[in-house]
Amino acid sequence: MFCSRCGKSIAPEANFCPACGTRTAHHFATAPGERPILRPRYPRAIAGVCSGVALHFGWDVMLTRILFAVLTVITSGLGILVYAAAWVIFPDEPYTLPSQATGNPAQ
Repeated sequence: MFCSRCGKSIAPEANFCPACGTRTAHHFATAPGERPILRPRYPRAIAGVCSGVALHFGWDVMLTRILFAVLTVITSGLGILVYAAAWVIFPDEPYTLPSQATGNPAQ
């Protein structure tokens, strides 16, 4: 398996690329609706609201961003209010460390 960002070889069970730290594809491979709506740290454009909604429902992130933009244009700015409310309501995804992280950071 290869990293989609840097192209380095990674182990199939790895959650992160050891070279660049990018999450692997199977990290997102949960069934739609199984995880709560969280604002992921990657991929994130502004606040991660569209990415969180897309990952939760199993949609394409770009399609979700386009839908928010169309909602904003059609409703004269209501999409911005919905996005701002979701920014406040949806929590950030917690930081995760690679499972192979060892050692004392104080050394």
